[in-house]
Amino acid sequence: MKETITWLIDIESSAAELYAEAAAVFREDEDFSRFLTLMSAEEHEHIKLLQQARDTISDKEIKHVCFYFDDHFRKKIAAPFILARRFLEGGELTKTTMIDILAEAEFSEWNELFLYILDTFKVLHEDVQKAVADIDQHRKHVQEFILSLPDGESLVQRVRRLSHTGSKRALIVEDNSAVARMLEALVADNVEVTIARDAQVGLSHIRQGYFDLIVSTIEMPEMHGIEMYKQALAMDPSLHLRFIFFTGTENPDYLDFIRDSKTLMLPKPSPVRLISEMMNEVLESTPVPQKTTIH
Repeated sequence: MKETITWLIDIESSAAELYAEAAAVFREDEDFSRFLTLMSAEEHEHIKLLQQARDTISDKEIKHVCFYFDDHFRKKIAAPFILARRFLEGGELTKTTMIDILAEAEFSEWNELFLYILDTFKVLHEDVQKAVADIDQHRKHVQEFILSLPDGESLVQRVRRLSHTGSKRALIVEDNSAVARMLEALVADNVEVTIARDAQVGLSHIRQGYFDLIVSTIEMPEMHGIEMYKQALAMDPSLHLRFIFFTGTENPDYLDFIRDSKTLMLPKPSPVRLISEMMNEVLESTPVPQKTTIH
């Protein structure tokens, strides 16, 4: 896991350097240059938090991880910066290209990964909350700048998946906000995602409307995910075809229930590519074959 955080520090450093160099390239465009300088400064703040996590937290203090980040995922995160660097070094980086690359990078899974890493490495709670606020502010800066440009709204719509007319709907029931946001980022494009922080809230959302996909952890305060699933199934028996448990539970009763009910399950941790593929399979398939990952 510390290898992952070192890789992420390298990505954040590449972004900070790229934004600073691009600010110099576009210095005659004062507004754009100022914006890129702000982006670079905010990336440097992210680097400090990641370095703190890596350098001060011991292996035995790391929580049980939920995700594996494979080479495919890492290449996807790094791709916009590699492309921008190629244009920059070739003297071919235009403002339009830089904006497109920046938007693709900033609204990818990159920032959710940053928050998840901080949470996993047990950075102090107040620092994690500040980081969440900082990431949201960081993206707000990007969105506000892009919206100020001609045709900016269509670009924001594309990268933020803001157009949900006729889209499918997914519900994520997870009490860890960093894990919930990471799962949200892995859901397919053009899917409207709702996050519930506990099972009671999850049930409330299920009562209020149809979801094409429900992903839930099991061990939560007050009501566990199995009980939520049973109550939801009483409302809609077909729901078991659209439900995935994402859990690290070792409770034999819970595991027996999942096996016997043939409900889909992904263990924590799982590779992000597998998580994304299974969620998208449920979203795209009607009905979804009944199967389980438990053996």
